Amino acid sequence: MRGYAGKFTYVDLTSGKIWDERFDEGFARKYLGGNGFAARVLYDRVPSGADPLGPENAFIVCTGPLNGTLAHGSGRAGIVTKSPLTGYFMDSYFGGEFGSYLKQSGRDMIVVLGKSSKPVVLFCDDDQVTLIPAQELWGMNTKDTQDGLVDKLGKGISSVCCGPAGENLVPIACCIGGRRAAGRGGTGAVMGSKNLKAISIRGTKDIHVKDMKGLLKFHEDMRENFLGLKGMIDVGTPVLVNMVNQVGGLGTYNWQEETWNRSQKISGERLVERHFIRSWACFACNMGGCTRVVRSMKSPSVITEGPEYETLFALGSNCGVDDLDKIIEADRLCDDYGIDTVSFGSSIAFLMECFQRGLLSAEDTGGIDFTFGNGETIVKCAHLVAKREEFGDFLAQGVKAMAQKIGQDAHKFACHIKGLEPPGHSGRALKSMGIGYAVSSRGGSHNDARPVSEERMSQEERISTSENEKLMIAYDTANWSAIGDSMIICRLSEACYGKVLTQTHVDLINLTVGWDMTLDKLTEISQRIYTLERSFNCREGVRRKDDTLPYRFLHEEIPSGNSKGLRVKPKELEAMLDKYYGLRGWDSDGVPKRETLAGLGLEDLITPNLKNG
Repeated sequence: MRGYAGKFTYVDLTSGKIWDERFDEGFARKYLGGNGFAARVLYDRVPSGADPLGPENAFIVCTGPLNGTLAHGSGRAGIVTKSPLTGYFMDSYFGGEFGSYLKQSGRDMIVVLGKSSKPVVLFCDDDQVTLIPAQELWGMNTKDTQDGLVDKLGKGISSVCCGPAGENLVPIACCIGGRRAAGRGGTGAVMGSKNLKAISIRGTKDIHVKDMKGLLKFHEDMRENFLGLKGMIDVGTPVLVNMVNQVGGLGTYNWQEETWNRSQKISGERLVERHFIRSWACFACNMGGCTRVVRSMKSPSVITEGPEYETLFALGSNCGVDDLDKIIEADRLCDDYGIDTVSFGSSIAFLMECFQRGLLSAEDTGGIDFTFGNGETIVKCAHLVAKREEFGDFLAQGVKAMAQKIGQDAHKFACHIKGLEPPGHSGRALKSMGIGYAVSSRGGSHNDARPVSEERMSQEERISTSENEKLMIAYDTANWSAIGDSMIICRLSEACYGKVLTQTHVDLINLTVGWDMTLDKLTEISQRIYTLERSFNCREGVRRKDDTLPYRFLHEEIPSGNSKGLRVKPKELEAMLDKYYGLRGWDSDGVPKRETLAGLGLEDLITPNLKNG
């Protein structure tokens, strides 16, 4: 079996025990890799009702069969855990080269259990795995931590770590590998809760594929497709600012508006024109790199990798901040502290609307001015959130928890799905994203259902496309995401390999692993993985009532722009849920049916906790 290392490494931080477990081809054919492997292990290892910040939660770092090969973006890795922000299944991915190093060290996945009594670093030096005391690294930012690990462990390593936000158990804390973030759902807080400061990898082993000549030809045939991504090559993901604004789906002022007349001031074009230093690419990037390293004009010593589109939306338009220097500064702080910029910016935007509506005042916030457009506030709050100091301790909880504590009408403009704040892709302007967000395992994530297809439609096409067609976009792109996250390849491959599952994905797997996979079989694997995630959430109590959208997305029409008048009406959502559940083989309450689980080879998931009908 090529493409895989063939083993998982388990680490129990409580006892200090470290061991390997092998998996066979049958397991690989059933769950493929990456997210599929990790979802199965998470379901098996984390009991129902486990505290996400307790020792019973698992922190899993995973790769797929393509990692470390020629496949586009195959240096990526995934982190899978139970989220402290939502209480549900969470997977988050980051680029760079960590994924290739992990595979080259001779393992496909690391599963961290328990909790260390003192800060440690887990170091995998090929076959040798050790826990190293890391007291001197505790409290360091993510860059200094990784630099310190090179000094301590030597060159040729790649690390992923938590920052001070993770150490302080901030529910919106992320993990940072290199300067790339596994951003969503509080992964950094789980790492910090285990007193695990970092995982470092040195890998020198070869990765064997089945048909190297075939793979070389495959990638040569794909080359023109990648070179055709001109916007991403020239500008990177920030090119989406103006594009999404033109669609009329750029969240502005906490999603009160979805078109912003100042979008040009935070656009990718402006970022490249005024702040650009150099481009940067992940391992095995066939585009030449979509990331831009940029500098603040007002503070030249402030340099950051990014900000990516989601950050420009979250800290920019959604907070009404059009000062790129402040956004760059805040982005750098979030990377250093290990804070998810999407949840962080969305939480500030929510508080800004609370300020606007008189639900909060400067007296409540310790003197912080949460007026829309205040760039100083986003910078100041990054420090306070990471340290959980003063009002930052309240802000660190995320939108859902803050709205519950503020009360009054705050729930009507608290934009989150299952506790996770949505990124910069509208659930109103794009109804495929509306249903996609509602049923997403992660909540407010655009990496289950994907927005690309509908964002590229004209206004007339978006309005004329039937609800059923939009439902199928959500369904088909979620199937692709389940496979893409199990191969673990860059999301930007969708424009080249296909926005839904295609024979191209099948060929890529077969050439790498040496299987006789068919498109039908690959689709079945995607359904199995998605249903496994859903089953984990149902075991934690998720039901139809939780598959919903923010009040604003359901009850308020977009007031202006090219998506004026659009929203997802409650009756529309209910109708789409019925159809979506039917496609997935779930019952009317959103629980996978017994026959569905049995048909997918998940008979062991039929338990009283799922209350299968």
